[in-house]
Amino acid sequence: MDYPFKDDTLFRGTSNTLEYLSMNVNTEVIEMAQKYKVFGGNKYPNLRAFRIKNINTRLMRPGAPSKAATKFALSVSSKLEILAVEDIAMEATIVPSIVEHGHMSSLQLLAIPDAFLTLSHIVVLLEQTPMLTDLHCHYTGVGTLFECVEDDQLPVVFAQKYAPLSNNFRVLQLGHWGNTDIAVVARCAMLMVIACPRFTYASVSSHLREKMRKCILELMSYDSFIQYAARFETLLYRG
Repeated sequence: MDYPFKDDTLFRGTSNTLEYLSMNVNTEVIEMAQKYKVFGGNKYPNLRAFRIKNINTRLMRPGAPSKAATKFALSVSSKLEILAVEDIAMEATIVPSIVEHGHMSSLQLLAIPDAFLTLSHIVVLLEQTPMLTDLHCHYTGVGTLFECVEDDQLPVVFAQKYAPLSNNFRVLQLGHWGNTDIAVVARCAMLMVIACPRFTYASVSSHLREKMRKCILELMSYDSFIQYAARFETLLYRG
């Protein structure tokens, strides 16, 4: 919803009771929040869900509103279970921000569909958010942790170093951008199956599902993946 007031009317007296906050943000909302210190750290200790959407991309630097609000989200309640930020200028820097704040132990859903993350980012996130079950993002490749690892050795190296990575992670909703090879996206989903015992669901756009399915079937025949073939079956029929 759009914030309907010019001041902090809706936030007054809610410090200890606010559990769910969903709002569209723009320049005026952020300026109001800063003026009245709405987004002060430790102000909402019981906040469990925070969803924001930047609706102001044409009027200012696109990332500014959600950067300010995301900074707030990362500084508040350790009870936060849901963090969803929609912003075309979302950056992967949200990952080190989560690591830096280090108190996201209750986070279960992280929806940052406009952020471009690598496998390295996802690994760091899962290490820091043990309760995370769902992650929504764009995927762009393996990243710095694995840039020197050959593709055919990646499953072996990944399993040896990180499995089990998370006992709760189940769903990865992946955006596909530009020239990113869908086989790269498929490989990421398969690595999650290897390292996360409960992982069962990798979602991609409907027009890419059949292509991704074919990629998974092809990769399943490779020596480095074949030992996990039975566990990959769930990826073939959901998406």
